[in-house]
Amino acid sequence: MYRVLVASLLMAGMAGMAAEPGATPVMEASRFQRLVEQLAADDAGRQQFADIALMELAEVLLAEAALARRQAADGEAGARSPLGWAVAVEQYAGEVLRLQRAVQANKPVQLLLPPLADPAIQVGAASVMLSHPRRDQQGVLEARIASAFCANNDCARVLAPTTAPQAAKQEPIPITAETPEPTWSFTRDGNVCAQRGLRVEFPPPAERAGSRLVDERALCQQLFAELNNLALELRWQMRQGVTLEWSAMVSTSLPQRTDHALLLNSAGDTLLIALPLLHGTPGLLYVLLPWLAAEVGSGPPADITLDAVKLGWTTPASR
Repeated sequence: MYRVLVASLLMAGMAGMAAEPGATPVMEASRFQRLVEQLAADDAGRQQFADIALMELAEVLLAEAALARRQAADGEAGARSPLGWAVAVEQYAGEVLRLQRAVQANKPVQLLLPPLADPAIQVGAASVMLSHPRRDQQGVLEARIASAFCANNDCARVLAPTTAPQAAKQEPIPITAETPEPTWSFTRDGNVCAQRGLRVEFPPPAERAGSRLVDERALCQQLFAELNNLALELRWQMRQGVTLEWSAMVSTSLPQRTDHALLLNSAGDTLLIALPLLHGTPGLLYVLLPWLAAEVGSGPPADITLDAVKLGWTTPASR
């Protein structure tokens, strides 16, 4: 079972990627792939990256095993036995951790970039592919690894665009997002909070049930805090050469995590960020993409007005 699992996980990175005969598909490399490529020739960086990547992979595998054990305890059954899958994944995670200890003991490390598969790490004669057991979560694993590595390394320098137009745009980017207080307007027609072209309109007191000004203030502060934090993270992604494909952006929730996965482009670049309001309000992120594009310098200024009632943020008064 264990060897079968290893083989299936290694092959997962190649599933669905075969090209038609004679075809030469051209895919833009993701930030993660470019990071692996840059670190392949950097001895110190390669060793540190391997240490982090193997730990993140092991944590993902152990979380997957824990989930399978809970499914087994709940009596869930599918194409495979949850308990058998959990045991096999735990064994594989143990092998990954054994390789991590070898990395920490300064065993020779190589980073591999197979043309049609996920990046891999070779430690001595053993190797492991950096593949998530769930293919649709591959971007999340890569984002976790890249974020952990870049937290202690200047990835903006390592991955900075080299083309003249991109390299010329090197305005300073703050480390943390600044969220100024929104501007408020108080009228008989309802309160309005606004910031840089984005307005949120609340109904007048007679047309809402139970809403108070303190609730409206908290909601606006949450909205603009999430947006400003997201805009900052997107600017950092751009600084590292990541292409933002606004039409491809979609957020998903992550099991047993408080943050969300935001897909940035067709290359699979994924941003891990907490977006409780933007993700939890159906359709909101899509509506605000033009505003976000303007915030990061990728689009013209956008004026958008949000209706708190239509978004479900305020309950209308019963008639």
